[in-house]
Amino acid sequence: MMRIMAIDYGDQRTGLAVSDLLGMLCGEAWTVTEWNPERLAEQISREAKSREVGTLVLGLPKNMDGTEGSRANKSRRFAQRLANTAGVPVVLWDERRTTIDAHHIL
Repeated sequence: MMRIMAIDYGDQRTGLAVSDLLGMLCGEAWTVTEWNPERLAEQISREAKSREVGTLVLGLPKNMDGTEGSRANKSRRFAQRLANTAGVPVVLWDERRTTIDAHHIL
């Protein structure tokens, strides 16, 4: 059993959510206001460590046709920085349709 931290990476604010121990339900969600990628990676690393997170999941914004633009490249670079800083696996998650799917679930 391990906690998962989901990360919605943004230029000014980044959304974070941590699962329960089973990795199924969101137990906590908040935003971090930080624009510097290095400081943001350090802050996320501290938050993950304090909550005993075993995996980080970072949203990968793809175009609807599956291609990747500049935002996806930025997310990939941040994922690498985060993996080096946090020392836990970082998984990139295709974000296409996630907002639509969430609205349907609700």
